[in-house]
Amino acid sequence: MRDIVIGKLVDRTIDDDYAELSERLFGEGNCFNSSEVRKRMYGMKAIIDAIEREGEEAIRSTDKLSEYDRKKIEFQVERQKFFDQRNAFNKLVRERSRQEELNEILVAAIQSGNLLQLNYEYHEVIPSDNDLLVSLNDIHYGATVNNYWNTYNSDICREMMRRYLDNVIQIAHTHGSENCVVWANGDEISGNIHKSITVTNKENVIEQIKGVSELIAEFIAELSKHFATVTFVSVAGNHSRLDPNKDNALVSERLDDLIEWYLAARLQSFENVIIGGGEKVDETMYLIDVRGKTYCGVHGDFDGSPSKIQALQTMARKPLYAVLSGHLHHCKMDDVQGIRTIMAGSFLGMDDYCVQKRIYGRPEQMVCVCDETGVRCSYNVGLN
Repeated sequence: MRDIVIGKLVDRTIDDDYAELSERLFGEGNCFNSSEVRKRMYGMKAIIDAIEREGEEAIRSTDKLSEYDRKKIEFQVERQKFFDQRNAFNKLVRERSRQEELNEILVAAIQSGNLLQLNYEYHEVIPSDNDLLVSLNDIHYGATVNNYWNTYNSDICREMMRRYLDNVIQIAHTHGSENCVVWANGDEISGNIHKSITVTNKENVIEQIKGVSELIAEFIAELSKHFATVTFVSVAGNHSRLDPNKDNALVSERLDDLIEWYLAARLQSFENVIIGGGEKVDETMYLIDVRGKTYCGVHGDFDGSPSKIQALQTMARKPLYAVLSGHLHHCKMDDVQGIRTIMAGSFLGMDDYCVQKRIYGRPEQMVCVCDETGVRCSYNVGLN
């Protein structure tokens, strides 16, 4: 153990990464990251230095410490492992407690509300050569905007959703579309990313989750009457993170993820509705097949440059036809090194942030008509 510590930190004769030394130092199954192992090794070195300075027992060999010294270090290591395991356990308890609290608040909010009766209606759809890709991006449900350029709140959001639904159905009838893929790539709620989330704020955010989830459930339920199948896919956005500090926030801890859970329960009796279809690569990325072409869905906060589009191609481990994203609140379609980029707008329109940054944009979403060759045509659907 001393040889490893001294060889790595003093003599520099060990080239292994810190993480690769974890089990050799702390025992089988203790696989810590490089930063954690490095900090622990410096602590162990401090103990070794202290023993040598205080002369508790002379070191009789340059290759190893005396048995007493070795046991003392091993005792300190085991003691530190106990503290680390206790801290890890306490962290797990806190995380589960927080998730259970959020679930309880959400269930209570659902049970206290008067929900519409949503019933599946059997119908026949004539097979065709195309499907629809329908965006539901950056709804920011719960946000309130009232400026010279825009007025937005939850009631207006509901009106926009109804108008958007009418447009989608009209487009489907125009092209005789067979199936529908609804992609909701983040920021479905306004969230509380710019301040600490107290219990009161959590309840407000849960009301946002409940409100937008019910709105989307009604949207999908109506679409199900006009298509052979309706598939819902999604990733979370940056506005739904729990920690207001984006550097500390976990990518796997976003409240948007609760929407799929809600929809799966709410629409479980709908035979032609698929919630969470495609392949969920991780919390920030999914893959969905549309007429034989692979589309990759992301929010867009991690993927704002051409190099990132190429990185997504590598991460997907299969040829991509297109990348679906949002985040920037306007519709845009382009090609980056042979990969089509499809960016949908927002329901929100111009909020105070856009005013301060002098960014003009209108509330809009994107509907794409897709066949075996890819996107046949697209519609930028205004929501005003």
